[in-house]
Amino acid sequence: MPVSLERLIAEVEPNVVTEQLTRECIQIEGGDPETTYNKKRTMPFKDIQTLAFSFKSIAKIQNLKGLNNLTKLQLDNNNIKKIENIGHLTNLTWLDLSFNKLSKIEGLDTLTKLVDLSLFQNQISTIENLDKLVGLNVLSIGNNNLTQLDNVMYLRQFRNLRLVNLAGNPICRDHDYRSYVLSHIKDLTYLDYRRVYAADVQTAQEQHQDEMIELQEREDQQLTDEKAAADHAHHSKLMAEAHLDGVETLGEDMVREDPEWARLSKVPNLLDSWADIRDKLTTVTEEFKAIVLEAHQRKKAEHAEWLTAVQSALRDRDEIAQKLVTEFERTKKRAARMASGNPGDAENIAMEPKKKLRDLEEQLLELEMDVVEIIEKLVQEFDRAYSEIVDGNKTSFNAHFATVRDLQNGFFNQLTSLALAVFEKYNQESSDLETLADEARAFLQDKDMLMNALQASHDSHLQRIDALEDRLVNKEIKSATEMSMKNAQWAAKRNRDRIAEVINYVERNIIDLEEMEGEEEAADN
Repeated sequence: MPVSLERLIAEVEPNVVTEQLTRECIQIEGGDPETTYNKKRTMPFKDIQTLAFSFKSIAKIQNLKGLNNLTKLQLDNNNIKKIENIGHLTNLTWLDLSFNKLSKIEGLDTLTKLVDLSLFQNQISTIENLDKLVGLNVLSIGNNNLTQLDNVMYLRQFRNLRLVNLAGNPICRDHDYRSYVLSHIKDLTYLDYRRVYAADVQTAQEQHQDEMIELQEREDQQLTDEKAAADHAHHSKLMAEAHLDGVETLGEDMVREDPEWARLSKVPNLLDSWADIRDKLTTVTEEFKAIVLEAHQRKKAEHAEWLTAVQSALRDRDEIAQKLVTEFERTKKRAARMASGNPGDAENIAMEPKKKLRDLEEQLLELEMDVVEIIEKLVQEFDRAYSEIVDGNKTSFNAHFATVRDLQNGFFNQLTSLALAVFEKYNQESSDLETLADEARAFLQDKDMLMNALQASHDSHLQRIDALEDRLVNKEIKSATEMSMKNAQWAAKRNRDRIAEVINYVERNIIDLEEMEGEEEAADN
């Protein structure tokens, strides 16, 4: 009786992944055997892209450090029981773990570039822990132990999934298996090695119509929520970039941080006028936002225009420098040919390129001085234009928060007058003071307590307004200062790098020309 391949593998002594085994398993396309062998022996691990550990009797995934650029990994036909120690292989796009002894999907969260995953012929009972593999295109999980048909719903989240193999699992014996999969997993091209046609999908969806309508409604709502969240995140980012974060929620923040607001709200009608103040605050905030956002766009445009001017200046001078270098290189090559044919006169021949090299050095450094002056002027012009916008923003910030303070002061004055009137009303003999909440009665029986609470509330609001203004103005100033420093530091570093580049180029060519002169001495000897 023939022995099964699975049994043969099991009977082999377990293998440990070593450097030698890893090098044997490197896959290199093309090339003669000797060249391929040498490459495998010497290739740095960081340069390895494909490894095939198929049929190596490996019992545990380990010792794969340094393979950070691996894109394809074959571990099929082994004795592996757990997916582990591959989380650092974040460039993997193709992973084959078929024909092993895996019972659970795990350890793949960081492999977000994975496109093709094979878990065929294992002992897996649940499709799970694949959420981070958003680019998954091919999934083979046939011949496992999947028993719950509704577990297939887990795969609906993968919007790029086109090929799925579930054949050989217990769920495939369900009468509704194929129609359920086709209706619940979107945009499949192949299912269990069979082409999926639009008519098949439509028939499947009609068969599961009630469930699909409810599912589609949930997904539509999810998409709406996701879009709203994305829009909110984009808006929040824009507000932070424009130094407007906290402006839109100032009214809510004042109320939330007010130590007396909750107690004062128990006094009937006392805080009703806040709704009017909140509406006015919203109006002035929208006007303020429009001004600052327009200034934010001008700042971005100013910086883009500055970058374009700098790049244009650098490009023009680089073209001139390139022509000068090319001309010298021609002179040098011509001299090298002459010295090679007439080594006895190499010293005289080298004189011309030496002079050209000294001239070139002077010309390149003069060009660099010209670039430094141009960039310095451009930086100064940018700083001036940017500072004007920032100064305008500071004025806008001050004016806006002065308006907000006026609204708060007006609210406080109105609130104080109303509180006194309410106090008088509830301190008459015929009042219904006893029907009020304990906090309200306490206030309306003690005028000093009421006035102190109002003052504490007012002070809290003003502190919040002042703190927000200080934070945003400081952010505006700090951002401008950092932008100016960044530009200046870039210009200084660019200048240092260019001068070093010129000096190194000249020194290399001096050595080359001295070697050329040495040919004459060699000829004399």
